[in-house]
Amino acid sequence: MRKILLSIALMCLLIQVKAQSGKALLYGSSDFVWCGLDYSNVKCIGRDGFSEPYEVKHKYFDAWNELVLAEADKYNLQEAYYKSGQITDLSVVDRRNDIPEVDELVINDSYQFEEGKVEEIIKDYDLEKANKGLGLVYVVESLNKYRQSAVIYVVFFDIASKEILWKRSYTTDARGFGFRNYWARTIYNTINESGDDFKADQKRYKRGK
Repeated sequence: MRKILLSIALMCLLIQVKAQSGKALLYGSSDFVWCGLDYSNVKCIGRDGFSEPYEVKHKYFDAWNELVLAEADKYNLQEAYYKSGQITDLSVVDRRNDIPEVDELVINDSYQFEEGKVEEIIKDYDLEKANKGLGLVYVVESLNKYRQSAVIYVVFFDIASKEILWKRSYTTDARGFGFRNYWARTIYNTINESGDDFKADQKRYKRGK
């Protein structure tokens, strides 16, 4: 019995140490690797709003990723998450965004990731520019024309272990002129909303240290 109790205590201690080290990387790291917008499992809901699914996949997946970089002052990830350094590595999303089948991309039904889907996606993240450190990716679940909104998962992860350190789902409104800008607004809103939550969590973590 004593050996069993000691084993349980040791296991709990290891879990606690691992959690602490993960939070130290998440909140203590000044740099991060921006992995981009992952549309590999996205669904576009509302056929009237997505009449050209081929263009959505082969033009706009890249266009939205390029926009975040081209207008970095507006889509300011470093400012949002209190980080001073950013490396960009879109190698994984460039590959993964080719996964969706054009004829299956647009639906009229409701859609939601199954349990564990985000974790499954992150397991595939072998980056070209980094094998350790803090990674950040936005995994897009849906673009919903009926509701004029998008659902996006903001995911911070340990690049070495691929452990998810911080994951939140955001439903934000679309707005603007032109197809690209209309859905780009949801990215901008997600950055702002998730940044507020991240900063609040970081302050709580530092107060508790």
